[in-house]
Amino acid sequence: MTLPHPTVTSPAGRLWLPLVACCALATGGCATMKMPTWPWSKPAAADVGLGADDESDVISSEFAPSPREGGWDAFKGENIKRRWKKMVGRGPNEPVARQALAEADTLFREGKYREAIPKYKRSIDRWPDSTIEEDAMWQLAECWFFTDQYPKAEDQYDELVKKYANTKYLDRIAQRQFVIAQYWIALDEKHNYWTIAPNVLDRSRPIFDTRGRALKAYDHVRINDPRGPLADDSVMAQANAHFLDRQWLDADYFYGLLRSEYPDSDFLLQAHLLGLQAKLRAYQGPGYEGGILGEAEILADQVLVQFPDQLSPEDQERVNKTRAEIAAQQALRHWNRAEFYAKGKHYTSARIYYALIARDYPKTMLAQQARQKFDLIKDRPDVSDDPFPLLTRVLNPDALKEAELDAMAEADAMIAREDPSGIAPQIR
Repeated sequence: MTLPHPTVTSPAGRLWLPLVACCALATGGCATMKMPTWPWSKPAAADVGLGADDESDVISSEFAPSPREGGWDAFKGENIKRRWKKMVGRGPNEPVARQALAEADTLFREGKYREAIPKYKRSIDRWPDSTIEEDAMWQLAECWFFTDQYPKAEDQYDELVKKYANTKYLDRIAQRQFVIAQYWIALDEKHNYWTIAPNVLDRSRPIFDTRGRALKAYDHVRINDPRGPLADDSVMAQANAHFLDRQWLDADYFYGLLRSEYPDSDFLLQAHLLGLQAKLRAYQGPGYEGGILGEAEILADQVLVQFPDQLSPEDQERVNKTRAEIAAQQALRHWNRAEFYAKGKHYTSARIYYALIARDYPKTMLAQQARQKFDLIKDRPDVSDDPFPLLTRVLNPDALKEAELDAMAEADAMIAREDPSGIAPQIR
């Protein structure tokens, strides 16, 4: 019995069509059917081969691609260097850097510092801006240090802190730099090297200016770790070096820096006493600027008030003598000004300065002479600066009074600004 062939238009044909389609899928499978590719769809991970990214500059699982340099940035020295290193096969590579660091560490532990130096350099070169570079930079500086090449070591320590400000080696770097600075200062005090004389044989000290490089190393200790345990030590050592070299203004600056920035330092009392001496020795006389003399007067009083129990009898006597010397110098400054005005017959201004000496510095030798001078000129009128007094009285009768007021204002301004020479232009 043969079944009738159904037609599409017949009801039986419409029932057979889904059955035929299912049979075709079962026999042919689904290999010919694919998902549509939409414009926003991403390629499957299996379609992208590992290591096939030709834009990658680094072999590392932690690589974060940097933005492409374009425009004029392509001609920067660092970018040109980076492209050249990539072209010759020396681009960043973490496995190579790690291997070089491990080999260098092995040599370092065996005491073969010179053999370890090129391997540390290679590690730094092949994987920059990483903890590997930080460790290699520290170890490279240590190799320079243990081979007595202190200038290179000090530069490397400073470069490490500049690139990694919060490096874990900060405390040890400060210790190394402080020791190097001490060594250079001791060498300079012993041999008194010329600043411009080159050093071509001894690799343990700089080529030029051993003392200057030592002071710079002290600066690095303070600047790199301003709250570290050696910060105040470096400031005090630098101030003492300037003091022994008779550079009073520089010594005064660093003693003042220690007093203001490190009030809890163990060197605080010494910074006050030596700072007082530095200020007094920096003063050049009554013909020069006298602001530092006033600062010394304030500092002397501060020492006696702040350290009443810490001053030894010798130190207390020395401070009292310094105060007396400061008072004598201040009185001499006023005396010179008073004499200048008295010789010019500007007695009003002269009386002011004589009175200041008698009032503010009564224990000085000039105080008695100032009182005598004051009594001699207390009733004398000031000389007139008007060449035609009779004509001036007729044309401008208030001119003489104005001149007297100008002279008094000039004297007051002179006291206020502590003019160094005692000779100032008339205030108009």
